[in-house]
Amino acid sequence: MSRNVLERPVVAVDVVALRAGGGRLEVLLIRRAEEPFAGAEALPGVALRADETLESAAVRALVEKAACATPAAEDLYMEQLATFGALYRDPRGRTVSIAYLALAREGELTPVRGRWTAATGRATRALPFDHETIVAAAVSRLKGKLRYTNIARHLLPPEFRIEELQAVYEAVLGWKVNRTNFRSLMLQRGLIERVRILAEAVGRRGGRPPHLYRFTGERVAAEDRDFL
Repeated sequence: MSRNVLERPVVAVDVVALRAGGGRLEVLLIRRAEEPFAGAEALPGVALRADETLESAAVRALVEKAACATPAAEDLYMEQLATFGALYRDPRGRTVSIAYLALAREGELTPVRGRWTAATGRATRALPFDHETIVAAAVSRLKGKLRYTNIARHLLPPEFRIEELQAVYEAVLGWKVNRTNFRSLMLQRGLIERVRILAEAVGRRGGRPPHLYRFTGERVAAEDRDFL
């Protein structure tokens, strides 16, 4: 083929779905049914169709590859992560992957063909293609944004206990935070507000009844500096 003729690489859309569950940050992986790397766990991904948007392809990857329910996939918070285009990332030929970061609350996204597993460690080190690199980029993005935005709202129910919020931060950041300082800081920054006393705790003897909190903003908003 002449060097003046443009070869068209395949454009893929891969999704890094993350959640905070069981005290750790987890990623959604599927098991590949076809070669290359048949039987290996990987990120859900699809080839981009000519008649669909990137966001639609990301939702389709979760629905078709992981067999997630369509409404649940469509309702996820998603943002474009980065483009990955190393020359030999796919043994089948030239491919470029546009990766998306998706955030799920625990129990919100249930894969029929796939599983949630630790986002760091043995499972991700064994991923094919450059999926380990993609997962690492997504984890790094989430860690960074957790420190200066209210993006944690997409990992929690609308109302939550301060312990649940703290658990999300610790799962993502990978280190423990002081509970008293954490609550004071979140309230002082105006990121959360008290909503009500936890109903089932009313009437119990001993100790202060726990409060439920919620985020004050409806959108992911950036603060002027890191607050953790």
